[in-house]
Amino acid sequence: MASSSSPSPCTLSYHAFTSFHGPDLSKTFISHLHKQFTSNRITMFDDEGVERGHTIDPALTQAIRESTISIVVLTKNYASSSWCLDGLLEILKCRQAGKLIVMPVFYGVRPNDVQRQTGDFGKGFEKTCRGKTILDKGRWSQALNKVCSLKGFMFSPRDDESELFEKIGREVTGILQRIEYLIAREDTLNPTTSTNKSRCSIDLVFLVVIINLLLEITSAVADQLSSSTRKPCFARISLVMSILSLILTIIDFTDKIRVHKVHFRCKLPIPWFYYPARDYSTRFGSSTDNILLFCVAGQLIVSTINFSFTERGRDGPIKVSVWPLVFAIGIVVSKFTEKPPISKNN
Repeated sequence: MASSSSPSPCTLSYHAFTSFHGPDLSKTFISHLHKQFTSNRITMFDDEGVERGHTIDPALTQAIRESTISIVVLTKNYASSSWCLDGLLEILKCRQAGKLIVMPVFYGVRPNDVQRQTGDFGKGFEKTCRGKTILDKGRWSQALNKVCSLKGFMFSPRDDESELFEKIGREVTGILQRIEYLIAREDTLNPTTSTNKSRCSIDLVFLVVIINLLLEITSAVADQLSSSTRKPCFARISLVMSILSLILTIIDFTDKIRVHKVHFRCKLPIPWFYYPARDYSTRFGSSTDNILLFCVAGQLIVSTINFSFTERGRDGPIKVSVWPLVFAIGIVVSKFTEKPPISKNN
């Protein structure tokens, strides 16, 4: 079994630990994986000099425990190595303790064969189990069954390896970025500081809510006054308040984008910001976040229309604005229904 990893955002030594059976993979597999990880700023653990044997080397055990993510590349002869199987036990042990995220890759092997130890995979497993105790065989079998229940990647010999590397790189990068966000929000090493930070964060959230609501209500009231009195000064106040509210909302949303490290993608049906993980398949932001932007932009449109009509001494077409109520509901819901990006118990 070989391994790869890098400095973790969780104050651990490595980002990822990769478990695989070398003879089953192409000679360039490790070098290409190393290159992909390097391009994603994920350094690899070099297992050269680690002595192979019948039991897992302490250096690799330590590397597993000091990693954030483990990539298990399951191949036809993976189970023919007790070295790999013992490593898998340690990997799942760390996952059970909530200290490791495990990501399986089924490389030219069917998940059912791995889970049930059948086919060529099963033959290699039975060969490894010869001379072993029933307890050892049972533990290995349970570990293989467990790893098959986790989300991962499928790879066929007909597929392009480079695409697999890119997907793994994006997935690992996305997970690490989202874990960094969690750590930034929770200072587990100093509970007092963490509590103070949480209180400051909550106070800031309420401040943003109150300011935005006051701006929106002021804008709406000025809208009604400008429509009834035809006084451009109220229309100007409404327009200015709407612009300030939109700026405040954009700043808040931009900060979220920066923290989550998401990227804009012109994808159908919705061009939007997406997480790098899983080939940019997960959209950033909740529906309430989108409602927020929609409501604030809507109020700005209402104010602009009323201002343009009032400047010409005419009644605006919009007599009653319901945006403040909708916006109030949207911003309160969005602030108090936010969910953590990810947890380490993957």
